[in-house]
Amino acid sequence: MKARHLKAWFFRLTFFLLFSLAASADGVLVDYYGVVSASSDTNMLKMAQDVFFTQLKSIDGVTVDDKRPDISKASSAIPSFMNTNAGIYFYAEITDTKNESGQTVWNCRFNAVTASDGITHSTSENYESYYKILVGAKNAIEKVLSDLKAPAPEFAGANKSNLATDFKTGVDIESLAGTWSGEPFADKIIILRGGRGFVIFKNGATMNIKISVKKAVVGGKSTNLEITQVGKSNASFFPELPREQALECASQAKPITWNFSLTSADTLEGIKNTVISTNNGVEQGILNSSWTRK
Repeated sequence: MKARHLKAWFFRLTFFLLFSLAASADGVLVDYYGVVSASSDTNMLKMAQDVFFTQLKSIDGVTVDDKRPDISKASSAIPSFMNTNAGIYFYAEITDTKNESGQTVWNCRFNAVTASDGITHSTSENYESYYKILVGAKNAIEKVLSDLKAPAPEFAGANKSNLATDFKTGVDIESLAGTWSGEPFADKIIILRGGRGFVIFKNGATMNIKISVKKAVVGGKSTNLEITQVGKSNASFFPELPREQALECASQAKPITWNFSLTSADTLEGIKNTVISTNNGVEQGILNSSWTRK
């Protein structure tokens, strides 16, 4: 089924003074209260609220404190906000409906409550699947927050050095946006504008990644693009390893990185630096890797 064009409406307000007071050296302080929903699809709600938390933490200029009443499930009612130093209280409301074809459509309303006056600033999006939420939610979250901090465009999370073509390497990060494949144990790889993205594994795990222009020679190959895992390692990020080995190395493993060259508009080729299995256990190693845009 052809996906609907996502439509959004936004309340555009400016709170310059609020953010001058609420922001610290680490950025704007946001308390995250998770998801509020009456839907019976508890698994989807749990995954969605975890994704929203991860996406909030990945936004430049934002410091997030997890205030969810129960991280294992969504709330049934709008939470009571605690008295903290945060400038923003953030939560999402999710409802599910059926479209004309009988397919479930998820309506996500992202709410940012300004602590100084209690006003709720919101944006809503409709998504036809969990993957649509995964791909599109961060843009909506960034929008509702960045509208509150209009004086700082970089707040939206994009790395300014990545927004235009790097003239030394000829790589345009923005042009890489899209859905890619190539990882043997991944369902899909999604690269967003602004140098961010996700690797969605077949085992259900999701890895955040960032993309940057960087010249390197790895394994004897010259590359000009680096894609790096963001956040802590998870045993599920190493599906090619026996489960016991994956669990053992996950806590100490270095972030997985890919060093690529753009060999065509839709092909990345290079090296993956990750944990590999050997006769003596596991060790850091490199593998040939190639990604293709779908």
